[in-house]
Parts: sequence; C-alpha cells; structure tokens
Amino acid sequence: MSAADIVLRWADLYTRGLDPVAAGDRVAELESDLWEHAAAEPGARAAILSRAIRGIPADLAWRHEQRTAARMLLPRSQRIVGNAVTALVALAASALIALGLVAIARTAYAVTEWGVRPWSETAVWVIGLTGLAVAGAALLLRRRTRALGAIVLAAASPVVHFALYDLYNKSATIIALSNASTWAIAITLVMASLMLLFVSAAVLWLPARKATA
Repeated sequence: MSAADIVLRWADLYTRGLDPVAAGDRVAELESDLWEHAAAEPGARAAILSRAIRGIPADLAWRHEQRTAARMLLPRSQRIVGNAVTALVALAASALIALGLVAIARTAYAVTEWGVRPWSETAVWVIGLTGLAVAGAALLLRRRTRALGAIVLAAASPVVHFALYDLYNKSATIIALSNASTWAIAITLVMASLMLLFVSAAVLWLPARKATA
C-alpha cells in the first residue's frame, strides 16, 4: 500500500459521518496536495507519512469543528431536546447499573456471611442484565452506536424487577417497601417508563435515511 493510499484511508476515517460536501472537499483537497507532493518529490513515502502523522491533531480538530458547526445548524429547541434526552438516558443507564451492582454486592455478602446459595436463578438474571446494561451504556459513548445502546438498555430494564426481588430478605428497606399495596404497580411503571425512554431515544437517534430518487 502506498503512502498516499494510507493517508487517504485515514482521511476517509476522520471524515466519516460528516457533511458529505465538507468531507468531499477535504478529501479532494488532500488528493490534490498528495499529487503535488508526489510530482515535486517522487518516492517520498517517508516524508508523506511523517507529514500525515504530524497533521493528525489538526485533522481531529477539523473534524470537531465540523461536528460542532453541524450541531449549531440545528434549531435551538431541537438542541435542547436532544441534550435533555441524552442526559436522561445517561442518568437512567447509571441508575440501572448501580441497582444491579448493589444487588450483586448484597448477594456476594450474603453468600460469604450467611451461606446463601450463590447461583440462584434471580442472581443469574441480575448479573446478566447488569452486564447487558453496562454494554448498552458503553454503546452510548459513540454517536454511531448510541441508538443500538438505547435498545440494549431497554432490554436490560427488567434488572429493576430482578434486582429488587433479589434484595428481598437481604435489605430491610426493600422488605418494608414491598409491603406497600402499590409496590408491584410501582415496579411495573418504573420498568415501563425506562423502556419507553430508551426506545424513544433510539428512535430519535436513528440515522436519517437518505432520500432515494
């Protein structure tokens, strides 16, 4: 692979997902620059690669500027809604993971101190769904995968039911709360609300389909 091919592949990578016009102009400018460099200094592979490596910070800064400019073109109300949804999803994901980890920690304590059977069906569900929630939260970190992350978090929402059920008889607070007549309804509403939030966010974050002629 030639030095020019390597540089152009890098350009394709850091312009991915940006405005097609801006990305196309950037790549075209780079191709012209590479052609001029090769014409002036044939066989200068090391020089081209060195220049490309030194230009990586500038390339990443340009990408950040393009993304910022694209966001600023959105209506202010749309930006506010988008930021609010992102914050709510992040908060809900953190709460799911925290609840699962608390249940796992209490189970581990019960196993070591009280001799409770470690691999109960409920404990397995809690561990699996908590792991799923962690995976969903990780997918939220990238714009390209955040819609999938929200779907994964929706699938992990039943951790609320299993974690609280697992904490029953291990936490005096949960025992007291579960005696309330509205306990089961409240848990169902919480899970339904979380699923609705995550699915709605996934729909909002799905990439817009390109119009076809």
